[in-house]
Amino acid sequence: MKIVLCTHRFLPRFTGGVEIYTLRLAHALQKQEHTVYILTGEPTARKNLTVTVKEDDYKGTSVLRLQYDYEYRSIIHRASYNDPLITAQIRAILQRLQPDIVHATSFSLLMSGTIEATSSLNLPIIYTATDFVLTCRRGIYLKKDNSICTEKEEIARCTACMGPQTQLEKLLTRVWQLTPQRLSHPLLSQIEQLIGKKADFVHATPSIQHRLNYLPALRQKIERIIVPSTYMRDMFVLNGFSPHKVIISPYGVEMPMVNFKKTHSAKLRFGFIGRITFIKGIHLLLEAFIRLPEPDRVQLTIYGSADVKSGQYVQTLQNKATQQSNINFAGFINNENISQLYSQLDILIVPSIWPENSPITILEAQAHNIPIIASDVKGIADLVQHEVNGLIFANQDIDGLTSQITRCLNSPDLVARLSSKSRLIKSIQEDVESVLKVYKEVLATKS
Repeated sequence: MKIVLCTHRFLPRFTGGVEIYTLRLAHALQKQEHTVYILTGEPTARKNLTVTVKEDDYKGTSVLRLQYDYEYRSIIHRASYNDPLITAQIRAILQRLQPDIVHATSFSLLMSGTIEATSSLNLPIIYTATDFVLTCRRGIYLKKDNSICTEKEEIARCTACMGPQTQLEKLLTRVWQLTPQRLSHPLLSQIEQLIGKKADFVHATPSIQHRLNYLPALRQKIERIIVPSTYMRDMFVLNGFSPHKVIISPYGVEMPMVNFKKTHSAKLRFGFIGRITFIKGIHLLLEAFIRLPEPDRVQLTIYGSADVKSGQYVQTLQNKATQQSNINFAGFINNENISQLYSQLDILIVPSIWPENSPITILEAQAHNIPIIASDVKGIADLVQHEVNGLIFANQDIDGLTSQITRCLNSPDLVARLSSKSRLIKSIQEDVESVLKVYKEVLATKS
């Protein structure tokens, strides 16, 4: 079978869970004698609308990278994930490769061109959901005040979320709306220079209207949606996806090394693994550790690199940890050495403030018998059971997080009990078997 895996961005430049999962899926499919290509976005600063294709091989898998300037696109296109130039390139690639099936693991940087192109070529497409870009304009169900949204996409609600929030933004929006059209573009550039970011808020109303006119019908062209949690299923169904198309299936991860064994340490070793970005809640974790009464008994290691546009956030975290000898930033870790990392870890902490999908770091940790301390966001609930294989604290509650860390510090028996219940949920090999069944089912209905 010839398969094209589509994902928003890819290794080696981007190193998140989606990228790693996509590569593992490709390798597992290749081991079963399937031909696999990865089609991905590659954001490139070029200040024009051109889209070019770069082809290379990454660890034995053919990769086709669409290079274009995402930020240069209009907000109308970015809000709806609709760009004709990107769609045309994807269509040309699929026409050349002639795959049997297209499997997306994220749409954002490829936009909905993946769906449009497959539909125009009558190719079946399935989607393993790893984010919420098809059902939430921000893609993370997090409002501007950092509270979690639980509602269906709707014009007034989403426009309020994406529109101006501060008095300055409201004033700038009003000025821009009163500006003659011939002067509006230069003014927008000046506004963005003034506030130091994209001024998408001035376009909130038309961009959300366009998104909701364009996306819903297109979403129905996806043959099957594989989601890792009941929460993701519920949000997709709430937004109009047929429950008969949605399949709950956890992500598969690599099995631990056969000779995996924990190293000994006099300190209790906590860790965070993943992209360093605000929604992951690392600032809460640092504050909790600073509050601990006996810092010499614990060690916190932050594994991961800054996500896009998160450089200042990382710098703030590092400055905060400067005086804390028990907090270490280890930087990027090669996922091929993941078992070695877990051999030096006693407890994984996942303090996310967004709802999450089903964090692969949790699945990997559990496969290595590592217990989890996590926030009570919905995407984690299927994986971590309080007092069984981990401990839960209320979202964004630093005192609650500090309390759970202290409990582990004061009770080795608790850590041992939680570790004994942390188990592998699904291997990548089992995941591929499940995916192949979906492929065969979809292809049978298309023939």
